[in-house]
Amino acid sequence: MKWLNYHHLIYFKTIANEGTISSASKLLKVGQPALSSQLKSFETYLGVDLFERKNKRLILTEAGHVALEYADKINGLGQELIKVIEDQRFDDSSTLNLSIGAIDSIPKHLICDMVDFAHKKTGCYLSIYEDSKDSLLRQLESHHIEAIISDHEATSLERKKVISKRIINRPISVYASPKFKDLKKKFPQSLDGIPCILPTKHSKIRHDVEHFFELNNIRPKIIAQTQDTALQKILASKGDGVIFLPVFTTKELVQEKKLIELGKLRNVYAEYYLIYSKRVISNPALELIINQNFQKMRLG
Repeated sequence: MKWLNYHHLIYFKTIANEGTISSASKLLKVGQPALSSQLKSFETYLGVDLFERKNKRLILTEAGHVALEYADKINGLGQELIKVIEDQRFDDSSTLNLSIGAIDSIPKHLICDMVDFAHKKTGCYLSIYEDSKDSLLRQLESHHIEAIISDHEATSLERKKVISKRIINRPISVYASPKFKDLKKKFPQSLDGIPCILPTKHSKIRHDVEHFFELNNIRPKIIAQTQDTALQKILASKGDGVIFLPVFTTKELVQEKKLIELGKLRNVYAEYYLIYSKRVISNPALELIINQNFQKMRLG
């Protein structure tokens, strides 16, 4: 029986992702001659060429693409093994651990409702991280987190490694402090020239709201942009401008009469996705979230 060298797989995977020996050498902190020798040993062991050189870059051969697919899976299983062992509390086997990442534009209400649901049902220990999508995807791939709550679904390239499931689809409403109550008349044209607080440009809601403005010939005065929905609500409740959010994120402030709903934006929706990867050993708390119909739940 032949045995694979795990280090060979890691070196090969890094070289394939970086495209050059020199870049992989810096990342791995292994000398270029040693790395080249390890790659040659791996190719000799397998009996195939894994790369061909084009324009000073290493391009995967057909066999190389197959090897990389397996290397990704084997590396993923190795990271999963480490995570499962680290998360296991042998003195209290009933305690589950659930690590969730959230894009920084996700409303805190949604994050809280999802993890609170899992905690109440399973008693799991929660770890919640907020970061950019790219950073969280790297953490997901290395099994440091188990799922991501995102306002974008996974791209076609990302879907080769992860699963993307839409969990929420809710209409966007416009909110402001009571001093803007007259804007309810002739809505949405009443928003023309009105100070607005928008998400930053990498947000899908930002693009959808701006598209709505364009279609309806509305030219608001954009006074601020922030991904933090909590900050948007604070600014709006102080009377600085109007904001654009789904209903479940503003319930308390509306009940306290710090914000009022001016109207809904036709055909503009907030969509949220759960992005996760298949694991050999499933996490019951994560499976509960994956299978829950949050669209039908009362949020907020």
